[in-house]
Amino acid sequence: MQNDVPPLLNQLRTQATPLRDLINHAERISALDQALRQWSSEPWFQAIRLANIRGDTVVLFATNAAALVPLRYRQQALLNYLREHLRIPCARLETKVKPAVHK
Repeated sequence: MQNDVPPLLNQLRTQATPLRDLINHAERISALDQALRQWSSEPWFQAIRLANIRGDTVVLFATNAAALVPLRYRQQALLNYLREHLRIPCARLETKVKPAVHK
């Protein structure tokens, strides 16, 4: 099933614009989340993931509320990193606790 994903994505990219735009947005978020890993190697940061970008707001999900405490104190540093290194024009962070789903 895993081998079916790239051909399926390629086929979906040729479909209607809203679907193609959604796939492109999801791939961009995924790539930016991977790049965001460079910002901190602290253990608490492994519980944080980039979920969305809406206008000038970056939405981050945390697998637990405890990870949001150090993030609150380093919020401005993270915003600066997002703007300078990842070229995301953002002014604020929105955080939510969303536990990871284990299959």
